[in-house]
Amino acid sequence: MSLEVTPKLKRWLREHGHAPDTFGHSEYETKAVELFAEGELTAEKLLELTEDEDMSSTLSPEKMYGGGGRIDVKRPSEAYSEKRYTAKHAKTGESMVDPIYQRECQTMSEAAKARHGVLLKHLARRAGVWTGQLTEHEENLLGEVCLDHAWCGKVFDQYEERFHGDKSLKALIDDAPSGGLEVVPIEFDADVITFPLLHGELFPQVDLKPVPRGRRIEGASISTPTLSWGGGDDSSMSLFNTASMVAAIDTTIFTVDGAIEVGRDFLSDSPVNVGATLTALVGERLTNELDKIVANGNGTTQPTGLFQAAGVSTVAADSGAAGPPTVNDYLSLLFALAKQYRRKEYRVAFVSNDMSYQRSRQIKIDTAAPSTDQRPALSPLSVVNDYATLGWPHKIENNLGNTALGIAAMSKYRMYRRLGLEIRFESGGKELARKNLTLLIYRARFGGKLMDSNAFVKMTGVQS
Repeated sequence: MSLEVTPKLKRWLREHGHAPDTFGHSEYETKAVELFAEGELTAEKLLELTEDEDMSSTLSPEKMYGGGGRIDVKRPSEAYSEKRYTAKHAKTGESMVDPIYQRECQTMSEAAKARHGVLLKHLARRAGVWTGQLTEHEENLLGEVCLDHAWCGKVFDQYEERFHGDKSLKALIDDAPSGGLEVVPIEFDADVITFPLLHGELFPQVDLKPVPRGRRIEGASISTPTLSWGGGDDSSMSLFNTASMVAAIDTTIFTVDGAIEVGRDFLSDSPVNVGATLTALVGERLTNELDKIVANGNGTTQPTGLFQAAGVSTVAADSGAAGPPTVNDYLSLLFALAKQYRRKEYRVAFVSNDMSYQRSRQIKIDTAAPSTDQRPALSPLSVVNDYATLGWPHKIENNLGNTALGIAAMSKYRMYRRLGLEIRFESGGKELARKNLTLLIYRARFGGKLMDSNAFVKMTGVQS
């Protein structure tokens, strides 16, 4: 069910106590659909509220001052469009699904960019790296973000997964001792993570779980009980030993941080441009790191990556390190991953760097030298750039070495993301001063590991 979200519909929802937690287009639409399904919003009323208003023909003093003389004051963000569009992966062009909420990712709206931008401009001003002043409109927009939107992050050393703003929140984000610099709107937190989903190779495929607090995740796995056949009246059934049926799966949360150089003059730009640019930069910078960690994290200062996971099966390459690779190498690797894991819902994919993928496409149908048939054995020349091998996606992580080749049921790799991205501005030193730059510093927290060692197979002795 798709609705036209009109100003009339928004006003009706707010006046009847049904305003959503955030004021995006999709949130209003979802709330209206829920009320319609519950019978609180009739079909006739919904049709009335979703009809476009022709202000030139319907505006009257009674409508302007209706409701007992009350004037409906527009929110600052209503000066911007709340329209969001379904986001497409930068490489494949396919719609992306948010692994946390299991729904299609959406692009940032113009209003979201403005809200992000005014928050970042406020933090820059508070840090003293931007000496300008927010306009009256920007001050009102910041007040709306503090009052009407849900937030997450650390307050007084306590992580909160979700809390709503109030009049004291603006003072909180001004106050360094309280830890207020470590809280952000949930909308901002989610939009930053959307960029790695749209640009990444491996991170969008994992099982991503939000974590509100804590430095360590303690979980467990349960093994499948065994069964036996052939029992009779005079025979006793075999007992299943549950001594090691439940095993601990513990994961440590690690911090990743980085910095982006930002021009001081740029911070004087409109909040829409500031928000769009800086949110995109932070998200894109996370892309490379998260993909690298999923593939090859060391497990000591980073989450444990696929190629560092313990207990995984290995397959030897036919030609060893001298190479070249063979079709049989890829077939052996594929079928070493048990049939129960080779399912599309497990997001199965080959993993290597781009050089290894190139070498796989150099395997000719006729391997003799000189050859009479130089067509690629694994795919026609016309689809070499499809990045698929033996019918499964082939994901690229160029921080891997040439000898790293594997196949994984990617949904069996679980990544934990602690909520509450930390953002701050810093300046100092002659280089930054001479270039009129400042540093936008961000910190995020992730933990992760392969939850089932049978869900990944790697090859040894791949061409170096």
